[in-house]
Amino acid sequence: MASSELRKRANWQTISGANARNAETVFKLSLQSALDAVYPKNFLVEKPSEFGDIYSTYILSEDVLDKIHNVDVSELKPNGKPMYSWGISMDFVIRNLKNKKAIFGEIKRQDGWVEGGKMADGRGNAHERSTKYFTPGLLRAIRAASGVSEEILPFWIVLVGDITRDPKRNREIAFWFQEYSKNFYMWRNTDDIGDMLDFFENNLLSYLL
Repeated sequence: MASSELRKRANWQTISGANARNAETVFKLSLQSALDAVYPKNFLVEKPSEFGDIYSTYILSEDVLDKIHNVDVSELKPNGKPMYSWGISMDFVIRNLKNKKAIFGEIKRQDGWVEGGKMADGRGNAHERSTKYFTPGLLRAIRAASGVSEEILPFWIVLVGDITRDPKRNREIAFWFQEYSKNFYMWRNTDDIGDMLDFFENNLLSYLL
């Protein structure tokens, strides 16, 4: 497949109607539209629910339970839903409906140090919050739900805003990912949807096929 097949086949008329919305909405609509055009009924881009209770259902040792404020995590609300549902909520998942492979992800917006500004403009820790996905427990859980090759991480972090041009933050994030550079993307111009589609196609799509 040509390296820009998603860009070429995307329904740009449909996508243009989302340009006034936030980056997360544009991202999902654009990717879904492009994938539908090239792989009809093969992919679904949606908000995942797999990890909403991974903390509340995690079993602690009796020794720990004896030392903390303990609650009955199996307790239910009057409507039958769990009283306690602690976990994580990721922004999107790209699912291959046929082979069940998936890549989970988040879109992080943050300020940054750019021309005419000062280094302190790069404040904020949205990018740092994404590092929790590198922890052994979360990485194991996401990989088990993903089913993709261990050549890549099972998650994709998409960064938007001035952080994408910040000289300090670019080095910091590139250092974190190193040999997993396919797993993060600096969407420097969110009006350039084609560039985002090209990045996904050239770096991640093959792992979902």
